[in-house]
Amino acid sequence: MSNRTDLVQRAATIMAYIARKRHGGSDNLAHLHEAANWLLNAQDATGGKGYAHSYHLIHGWQPPYPETTGYIIPTLLRANAHLKDDRILDSTKRALAWLIKTQSPDGAFVDLQGRPQVFDAGQILIGLNYVFEHHSDLYPVKDALERTARWLVGVQEGDGSFVKYAYNNRPHTYYSRVGAALIKAGQLLNDDAVRDSGIKSIDWVVSQQQQNGFFNHLSFDDSPPFLHTMVYVVEGLLETFALTKDSRYYDSALNFSSRLLVEDEKGCVLRSQYNAHYKVENSHICTTGLAQWAGVCFIIEKICGDPRYKASGFKSIDAVKRLHVFSKDRHIHGALPGSVPVYGNYLRLAFPNWGVKFFMDSIMEEING
Repeated sequence: MSNRTDLVQRAATIMAYIARKRHGGSDNLAHLHEAANWLLNAQDATGGKGYAHSYHLIHGWQPPYPETTGYIIPTLLRANAHLKDDRILDSTKRALAWLIKTQSPDGAFVDLQGRPQVFDAGQILIGLNYVFEHHSDLYPVKDALERTARWLVGVQEGDGSFVKYAYNNRPHTYYSRVGAALIKAGQLLNDDAVRDSGIKSIDWVVSQQQQNGFFNHLSFDDSPPFLHTMVYVVEGLLETFALTKDSRYYDSALNFSSRLLVEDEKGCVLRSQYNAHYKVENSHICTTGLAQWAGVCFIIEKICGDPRYKASGFKSIDAVKRLHVFSKDRHIHGALPGSVPVYGNYLRLAFPNWGVKFFMDSIMEEING
């Protein structure tokens, strides 16, 4: 494109296309294949490093993103059990090699602005844990795993929260995913200090749950939280329950999820932002959060057997499938918009890589029954 006017026109054309053409369907493997292909294209766009943060309708491909590259690796490796694509194994090897090269000497990982971030390190730890446990032949990650875990332990607050090197220098309950990753790392390393740090983090998260099930500190800032971070906290609690078998963490996750289920059963899929009283503050769709919600619904149903969660999972994943882009434009074919409509508040005009990752995770939960 020769100038910004051309780019804006292209964005308008693509938005109109998305509004007209929402391809869905029940062929899970087809959706899984096109989503994986888009992630491989997102890596190619970075010169074969990590997976590009997103594709923006105005600004094009964004830089490789360490945080989400970390947790995309397990998703692609699990997907390859279904897809049998040698390109995926090559892609994850290159992503791991690049990721480990970006690690700071003290064990930290930085965001796209070069700032050390607890959450980013915790999400990368998820990937390192998975590779160490299931694919130790893929890349030697034990040293990187140990340094990441110990850096996180070293910057934790006394009450179990994270403030230093946290986003906006404030505590967040959606950092439950960091706590769960630390518990797993402690188990893999046989390191009680790392495991206990994770438990302490999760216990702080549970202490922030209100009587109505909602959590304090769920947002990036002072605005109502996006569905994305709301479901993040549930994911971390469910993972902690799976690791510890302590029912307190499952009960906490269910207390919150049951209120979201009530909102979902009102007729439409869950919306982009809610306040602490479960009132909609933004009626757009946060596609990433909706994909995540489908996945946790499938997991919860397997634990408690409540068919309402499976029904909500099916409804939500079907909605995301209808938003999965099938286009002649190779930059967005196989991608998901951050928001619907695409000018919504969450990742406006962008197609983030993590939305595709969570979509793939939920499809695999559906496939696995």
